[in-house]
Amino acid sequence: MKIKNALTVLFILAIVAVASYFLYPAFQSGEIQSSFQSVAEEIFNPSITKQEIPYSKASGSEVCLVNYKNATDPTWDELIAFLQSDNTDEQPYLDASFVCADFAEMLHNNAEVSGIKAAYVGVDFVVGEGHALTAFNTTDKGLVYVDCTSGFSSPVIAELTDSEERRACKHDKIAYVVDGNEYGVISMDKATSPEYWFYDAYKQNWAELEDDINAYNGDVEKYNADAKAYEEDVEAYETAVGGRTYISDPEEYERLTERYNELKTREAELEMRGKELNAMRERLDERQEDLGWCRWEPLGVATSVELYW
Repeated sequence: MKIKNALTVLFILAIVAVASYFLYPAFQSGEIQSSFQSVAEEIFNPSITKQEIPYSKASGSEVCLVNYKNATDPTWDELIAFLQSDNTDEQPYLDASFVCADFAEMLHNNAEVSGIKAAYVGVDFVVGEGHALTAFNTTDKGLVYVDCTSGFSSPVIAELTDSEERRACKHDKIAYVVDGNEYGVISMDKATSPEYWFYDAYKQNWAELEDDINAYNGDVEKYNADAKAYEEDVEAYETAVGGRTYISDPEEYERLTERYNELKTREAELEMRGKELNAMRERLDERQEDLGWCRWEPLGVATSVELYW
């Protein structure tokens, strides 16, 4: 047995010696050396690296980032297209199995495998628990934060919303994260800039819209009350007339004529107010369409922001 092993070793050494003799000129010329170097790069610099970071998922295990060395920074449009095709935001938020850290990890890893470089982001707040999201360094609009977590914060539905389709809020959101400032998000399809000033302007526009919606709702309520009173007075007038086409009593005739004229005046006023309310509703709908049908309340003031690429 020992003799057989020794013969095997000698045979291998002989092959190596012969190969070295014939390949040595090519190795010197750089041809073989280049091949060896290429193989070494593949061995010691793999296309995929895994990184565990000090954040826990719902299961208790650490977040594991899978990075691809060929992943590159996207443009804004490329990022939006990826988010539209990715289904991370469709996952249910479950305290026991899938929380914000799981969402951020999944979106990060899905982006990397799609060739888009991404970062995991951990945010702490002055008050309350922290949050996790994902970041991308776009080539045309700079750093963009994306929060695709569903269920962590419920959307506020616009009061003008009157269809189930509009109530289906999608959870891909552009996040606005500045240390020391309020953490806010905007639905991805309504955010056109990742800059914090855009969030401030959007929030102000929403506040003004909600004030105008409340005023509109108050006007509608008053209109409906006046319209109901008008209908009741019309019924009372018709009861008083009693279907008569001729009234012999001059005083009664004059009294009923005054009531009739007053009702016609009120009818014209109600018609004009109704048209004004319809026009107001159209303008509010246009503004609502621009801002979207869902908004999210801010989570708090960010006190630290950590990125892991």
